[in-house]
Amino acid sequence: MNISDLKGYGFNVSEAMELCVDDEDIYREVLEAALEEGKDKIPLMSSLIESKDYERYIIEAHGLKNAARQIGCDTLSDMAKDSELTGKSGEFESMASKHDELMSEYAKILDILAKFFE
Repeated sequence: MNISDLKGYGFNVSEAMELCVDDEDIYREVLEAALEEGKDKIPLMSSLIESKDYERYIIEAHGLKNAARQIGCDTLSDMAKDSELTGKSGEFESMASKHDELMSEYAKILDILAKFFE
């Protein structure tokens, strides 16, 4: 799979490449880091929701928002931003109710990245 193939999966490759100073090697490194981080982040965020550690969840959602934007996953970034802002406004039940959908989208992105690096 080539970097341009990620466009077919909804990645905003042109914006992500801009953030990586138009260097494909840097973009590949960022994608690989996102894949590795995601393997730990999904279980972490799920455990935070289960334990109702909403303050930490908001921090993790903020990080996910930025990481997703950097790799060109605008939908995931927007969903994480929505969770972050919902939590910051104190609407913890609403934030928690969106968790499964957010993690599903995140898992989908990680599956795509895993295929990319096969």
